[in-house]
Amino acid sequence: MKKILILTALAMSATASAAMMLTSTDKAFVPKAAMGNQFEIEAAKLAQTMSMDTKVKSYAAKMITDHTRLGAQVKATVMKADPNMMVPAAVSPAQQKMLDALKASGKSFDSLYKKDMEASHAETYALFQKYSASMDVNANLKTVIKAALPTVKGHLDMAKGLPAMSM
Repeated sequence: MKKILILTALAMSATASAAMMLTSTDKAFVPKAAMGNQFEIEAAKLAQTMSMDTKVKSYAAKMITDHTRLGAQVKATVMKADPNMMVPAAVSPAQQKMLDALKASGKSFDSLYKKDMEASHAETYALFQKYSASMDVNANLKTVIKAALPTVKGHLDMAKGLPAMSM
């Protein structure tokens, strides 16, 4: 009887420990999520200086606040599970091209920013939904991502309502 209790306790401990570690699904998800998050922050910083529309600037301020908070939550959760994992602090090459295009867009900035935010948030929402439905993932990270889904959806809906051109 004592042996069974000890084995059960060991098995439960191993299961709890495994649930705290990062899986291959987590390790594939985190860079995509982090780079997408950083892109939305960097694009919003551009909007703060390049847009002349108060609605766009207000949206951009919200993106900076919300995405900075989400990035910090994801990073803290990942570091707790695997202190050796590097969470990207930069954007992907494709995202950098999009940022460069925004910088060069001039008077069409708002239109391009709106398009980019719709596309980026739609991609992020789909990525987060897929990850949240996965079974083989870190439980704590899954909780953070599931909690972020309504916010990401709200950002997408807000992006769709942005003006396409500055007044």
